[in-house]
Amino acid sequence: MDFEQEHGVLQRYLAQYPEHSSALIDLSAELTREFDDDVPPSAAEFDLVAAGMVRLRENTATLQSLQAAPAKAFADAIKVLSLPMQVGLAFRERRIEVATLPRRVLTKMAEALQTSNETLLSYLALPPEAPLARARKSAVKPIAPEKVPFERVLQDAGVDEQSISNLLDGE
Repeated sequence: MDFEQEHGVLQRYLAQYPEHSSALIDLSAELTREFDDDVPPSAAEFDLVAAGMVRLRENTATLQSLQAAPAKAFADAIKVLSLPMQVGLAFRERRIEVATLPRRVLTKMAEALQTSNETLLSYLALPPEAPLARARKSAVKPIAPEKVPFERVLQDAGVDEQSISNLLDGE
């Protein structure tokens, strides 16, 4: 937390972490909100807290549980978007550039994995990993995995151009 009381703090964090922009803006609004300690919370505020608690209970997957999740969990989750298993494995191996991932796809994938958008974004921001089983079965020396645009992941998985266009433009 930055305790500076200047306007540039929010802009600096938004520039550094664009993938967390909505959470940063919500936090900034909450930190700058003024309230009276002598007035009890309203019914609307209680409803807001209750809705937040329900969301927390529903989103049970944490960053650690996503890291430990088997590839099958990601392959099953990607079925919500009717995409090939290879796309789910790209999520599991964190090979997708976060900036190229459409918000709608991120939200549906997070829901399928029973986690929040922020947790899934944090998971995808970690360095990509190569599965050890695949490295042992290879006849050639494995190379370090790299992050690629979401569109390329879809193309490599054999998704047709019209479906790719619909996914990327459907924001």
